[in-house]
Amino acid sequence: MFDNIIGHKNTKKQIDIAIKAARERNEGIPHMLFSGVAGCGKTTMSLETASAAGVDIIPVSPDDFVDRESTLRVLDKLNHDNYDEYGNRVGDIRPSILFIDEIHRTPSKGQEILGISMEKFMLDTGKPNKFYWIPYFTIIGATTDDGRLTKPFREKFKLRFLFETYSLQEISSIIRVYANSLGIIISGKAVRTIASRSRGVPRTAKAYLESVRDLATHLRAKLITDGIVLETFRILGIDSKGLTKPEINILKALYAANGPVGVDNLAIISNESVNNLKNTIEPFLIQEGLIIRTGKGRILTDLGKKHLEGSAYLGEKRNKAEIAADYKRK
Repeated sequence: MFDNIIGHKNTKKQIDIAIKAARERNEGIPHMLFSGVAGCGKTTMSLETASAAGVDIIPVSPDDFVDRESTLRVLDKLNHDNYDEYGNRVGDIRPSILFIDEIHRTPSKGQEILGISMEKFMLDTGKPNKFYWIPYFTIIGATTDDGRLTKPFREKFKLRFLFETYSLQEISSIIRVYANSLGIIISGKAVRTIASRSRGVPRTAKAYLESVRDLATHLRAKLITDGIVLETFRILGIDSKGLTKPEINILKALYAANGPVGVDNLAIISNESVNNLKNTIEPFLIQEGLIIRTGKGRILTDLGKKHLEGSAYLGEKRNKAEIAADYKRK
């Protein structure tokens, strides 16, 4: 089971045990919450869980749970086989999995209604002592912000797993496996270069490999070398730390300011939304030690300054005053 997933050894073990225990008891697998960095395998793990359990997986949107009626429409899609008219099990059941991506966007009313169904496998009709019976099912919720879930709803998930970025070795393995699936011949050094700029995110690594493949195809190269990879990153504007042009602009703006800069101004400078800046770009820059967050704004660290100066982003003859003047004109 889970042979297609690299890493997450403990997570896979716990899910494997849960699947086997549920099968023995003729119940559904416990509800699971997958939280963490985007692109780090939450959807893939959900699909593999359904495959390992031999059950259907039904992707649904958080917006599908607005009220009782909309929730019932979703729950009607569940596998109802081997129940009698009262909801009693009369044979081996195969509880469906509902996969809800970005589950934190589920409306609070929907979280309340769905939470009751998850616990009691009944749906409140809104009338005294009147319920619809619901077949056993499992919700797998994926989120990059589980703090936005209400506490009662979050507690309905018996199994909760954190999906963090992968190690350089794991990302390299993922690139090799994906390259093999695409029929790509690639050198070990080229793999390491892609891995080192992928931020530990499989989705990013795969996207970079596809871009490298495009350039190799254009050059009619049968072997992807490190030179082809480096040229691809030059075209894409990705530097040695995996920084993009908007992120480099953010570092340059902080360098020029020589003090705190608010997130709204950084969003304007980088041409990124405040939400994307706070949830995607900023965490990586902080994790890499390039910036720090303060009450007054974001500040460039000594490591961030060193990276800018060492990579010649500031130009040989330009000083802070000239750079600051550029950003004022913008």
